[in-house]
Amino acid sequence: APRIICRAGPSLDALSPVDVNRTPIHIDGPHFEGDVAVRLKDYRGPRSEEGKFVRQPEQAFMGEGDTWSISFQGRWKDEVNADDVLFGNVWQKPIKSYLPYGTSAALRFMRYIDPSMDCDLYADKPWALSPLFATLQYLSAREASASEGLTSKFIPDAFPEDISPLVPASDADSLRDKPSARQSYFTKAPNRTATKFGPSDLIRGDFSHGFLNFDTLSVSLPGGLSFSLAKYWNGEPVVFSCQKRGTGETFFVVSFTL
Repeated sequence: APRIICRAGPSLDALSPVDVNRTPIHIDGPHFEGDVAVRLKDYRGPRSEEGKFVRQPEQAFMGEGDTWSISFQGRWKDEVNADDVLFGNVWQKPIKSYLPYGTSAALRFMRYIDPSMDCDLYADKPWALSPLFATLQYLSAREASASEGLTSKFIPDAFPEDISPLVPASDADSLRDKPSARQSYFTKAPNRTATKFGPSDLIRGDFSHGFLNFDTLSVSLPGGLSFSLAKYWNGEPVVFSCQKRGTGETFFVVSFTL
């Protein structure tokens, strides 16, 4: 069975090991401060950690059928708008020669569940990124003074879907407790650019799905399409990056290596 090493940090050149399924990692970088938790069903850590890693999450996933989650709680150090902040995968080397048969079907599926995703998997540095607020499965925001410390322990379990502090009152009620309505709302660029947040907002989000099996390192998509990822692994880390549109400056990154 595959062994997975998970690291996270404010940027790719400042990564630290993550205690998967157990303890969030605190990240304090130039543009973002907060806690990031990684949960993987049937996780196997490195052999050197045998007997120490936890195979199942201590906190249940928020969505039934989920097998993995990257969740966070934190604040942006400068004001940004929801069109500025992207989340998704980035690679440092080409992957086109490793893409499996069925990649186009997988991309159609991803665009179906996330219409705002954009990607170039054939670039020298491939990427697949979406506006953060449109791609998260759960999102909440509350006002917090810039001096308020992030000392309370972040527990990545159920939290309310509520971004009322960030959107006009006329939109807030129709979005509260409705993740799919909020995702749809933020597929529209004008709504994203109008939604601003910064040091006085505490943002909490959960990115989680159920199409990855970490015990076999395989992908299963609706319609019966499934394939082994291990077969196509080129040794490059799989990196989830929360970054700024245009500049590529990173807020936080999570890296998975076999």
